[in-house]
Amino acid sequence: MNAIDRIALRPRRRQAGISLLVVLILLLVTSVLGIAVLRSSAMQERMSGNMYDRSLAMQAAELGLSAGQQALNAAPKWQDTVPAVNDCNVSSVCPTFTKQGDATWSAGPILGQADPLVPDTRSDYWIEYLGINQSHMETGGTIPASDSVVTGPMFRVTARSQEKGRAQVILQNDVIYRFPRL
Repeated sequence: MNAIDRIALRPRRRQAGISLLVVLILLLVTSVLGIAVLRSSAMQERMSGNMYDRSLAMQAAELGLSAGQQALNAAPKWQDTVPAVNDCNVSSVCPTFTKQGDATWSAGPILGQADPLVPDTRSDYWIEYLGINQSHMETGGTIPASDSVVTGPMFRVTARSQEKGRAQVILQNDVIYRFPRL
């Protein structure tokens, strides 16, 4: 082997070591990018799971709200009777200014019982008597009476949906009765 051949071989040996280092750096960079993508997709999966869970809780609370309104409409005695403290425990219709913790929640419908793909999510409701709505002129208030309609009692229906380890949703709706003038 002459001197020219030795010189030609020398740079190849140096390049072989550098190319290994470049390949290792590229492998490290692609691994870091892959891990970042995995973490991002895992976060998006958790976010979509939370949105699904909140949607189920919202639907269950809406079912409870509807059940509370139906229970109120099904008992016509509340249209002309002021509830007492005892009624709070018996029928979940509570007098004015009852603390939420003092009320007995009535069990509402359970979302998902008919569909095996939807997890069961229960709802509860209670009804608070707010008093008789006066005419607009007397209270500067909410609903004016007319020549043909007189306003009646007002109720607030509160519904909640909560399951252990899941989202909790609380909804409220006011029910105001208006009766025809006689």
